[in-house]
Amino acid sequence: MAELEKIIWISIILIVIISVKNRIKLTLPVLLVLAGLILSLTGLVPSIEMSPEMIFYVVLPPILFDAAWNTSVPDFKKEFSKISVLAVGLVFLTTTIIAFAVHSMIPGFSWPLAFILGAVVSPPDAVAATSITKNLPIPQKLVTILEGESLLNDASALIAYKCAVAAVTSGVFSFWDAGTQFITASLGGIIAGLLPGFLFLKLHRYFNDQSNAETFAVLLLPFAVYSMAEHLHCLGVLAVVTLGMFLSWNSFFIFSAGSRIQMGNFWEVIIFVLNGLVFLILGMQLPEIIADIPVSGLPVLIVYGFLIFIILVVIRLFILAVFPVFSDKIPENRHRFMNQTKKEYLILSWSGMRGVVSLAAALALPFHHSITIEQRSTLLFITFVVILFTLLIQGLTLPKLIRMIKPVAQNVQNEEILNRQLLEKSILFLRNFKSESAATQHALTKMTEKLEKEEKNILNTEKDSASTGDQAFLKKVYYDLELQLAGHQRKELIKSYHTGEFSLEVIRKKEWELDFWTATIHHEMETLSNSSISSVQ
Repeated sequence: MAELEKIIWISIILIVIISVKNRIKLTLPVLLVLAGLILSLTGLVPSIEMSPEMIFYVVLPPILFDAAWNTSVPDFKKEFSKISVLAVGLVFLTTTIIAFAVHSMIPGFSWPLAFILGAVVSPPDAVAATSITKNLPIPQKLVTILEGESLLNDASALIAYKCAVAAVTSGVFSFWDAGTQFITASLGGIIAGLLPGFLFLKLHRYFNDQSNAETFAVLLLPFAVYSMAEHLHCLGVLAVVTLGMFLSWNSFFIFSAGSRIQMGNFWEVIIFVLNGLVFLILGMQLPEIIADIPVSGLPVLIVYGFLIFIILVVIRLFILAVFPVFSDKIPENRHRFMNQTKKEYLILSWSGMRGVVSLAAALALPFHHSITIEQRSTLLFITFVVILFTLLIQGLTLPKLIRMIKPVAQNVQNEEILNRQLLEKSILFLRNFKSESAATQHALTKMTEKLEKEEKNILNTEKDSASTGDQAFLKKVYYDLELQLAGHQRKELIKSYHTGEFSLEVIRKKEWELDFWTATIHHEMETLSNSSISSVQ
């Protein structure tokens, strides 16, 4: 009960911090970590112990599942070779270089212990990367690479970590065994994600389009799959990622529109709360981490942490400069291509924030006779310092860097082209539709005329001589008017409910329609705003 009360109070603090976020020009992860540090130093709120089990079995599965669900499978396949360079090659290279640096810098750190620290700090964090780059004008290709790297690099790092821990506890380390374990655990993780996904597809029809049951089942799946994979000594991280991408790919066919809307809203709230609590609690771990470290030794360990942070940045800069992580083909406009490539290089190089997975791995380090309490505390504190440096230095400056260099945001798609294509195909479908019923023919005629009129309006809009700014202004005025109309209808709906004129079921249904309409208007306004920003840049 005491832990529950702490979570409630921390959740209230989280709501307060988020409500004032726009007044404090900081990205949310950085703001929450700083707030957690302040709370831990002042002792205003009792800290919650961030156990490894809570991170790996409670926090990580839904976050990874949501990230995988929102990852484009075609884009992921297209960029897979580049993602694998960062998620596998870079992680193992970083682990090795950091191990050599730590072994030479820190007195008393054995090779296995140095490799543990290297594996702990090697993977960039999925939550930090997506939270900080969200809504920033960067090319879709970079978004795919960053998200794909964050989804897969935890698997590589955890394999390296487990091998290093095994070397500490057994005194034996084999590169052959490590490579074999990586391959078998990875393949097992993929199979452990695909099999439950196939089983869910087969059993899905028994839900009978019950949105609540579907939402609850999808919520449970990531936890169950992660736990099952770990018990089978496979990579639970990879199993959840595979499951998320598999179900996302099939979601267009198996879920109804109502279920998709409900699941989308539900998951948005869940991930929002988890991300917020994780970073806030992360900042509150300082008292526990420094409990076994002499105060006189903290400055030296902070210097070690800063040096490791510098090495991490240099390694990433080097790898991205050497390996072909960018476009494979140079277009005719070579100068513009090279300029854009430099911008992409800077963004990817500076997007290496570490987070909760690194801290959870450090906390999970088992006590062993060959690892002293001082060494474990040192490793834990250095990990915490590295995380803070990446979040505070890279996390604070990355948004400013993106706005300063102004990359071409190729992810802004032309929705009017998509609308026109869908209209053309719809008109063709209606013209080819055969029916002998007079009523059906009449409906087909009316529907075809309506679609042809919409198509003509789109073409007239494209040929309009008005400037893009004028069109954007007219659209904004139209959307504002729609919002006022929706607000008026909502007021009348509430009056009807208060007078008891209609049943609550009817009121709720109309309320949902108004909510969906309002959400659509806000989405259109956000798209319009992003398009305007991109055109200015």
